[in-house]
Amino acid sequence: MSLASRYHPEAAAELDAEVGWYEDRLDGLGLSLSDNVDAVVDDLLVWPDSGVVWPNIHPGVTVRSLGVHRFPYRVVYMVRGGELIVIAVAADKRAPGYWRDRIDTA
Repeated sequence: MSLASRYHPEAAAELDAEVGWYEDRLDGLGLSLSDNVDAVVDDLLVWPDSGVVWPNIHPGVTVRSLGVHRFPYRVVYMVRGGELIVIAVAADKRAPGYWRDRIDTA
């Protein structure tokens, strides 16, 4: 099965903000974050079950996450209807599960 991918609009906005923040600190660092997130998503398209399952998030929906190499972020996602949906690009220090309300609008 070949999956497509898309970002929830809030996930895309938070990634853009974080890329900008890193880029303001060091030229190329924001691009590195973006490339590493893309690499995680590419891996997940091949191995969608490789992320860690978040327990008790939403009835009937499996939400998983996978860490981003070199950066303190996790790609939070779910697979539905042949599509990998990125729900959040969550900083490790941010409150866990802040993105739960996005599941219904994904």
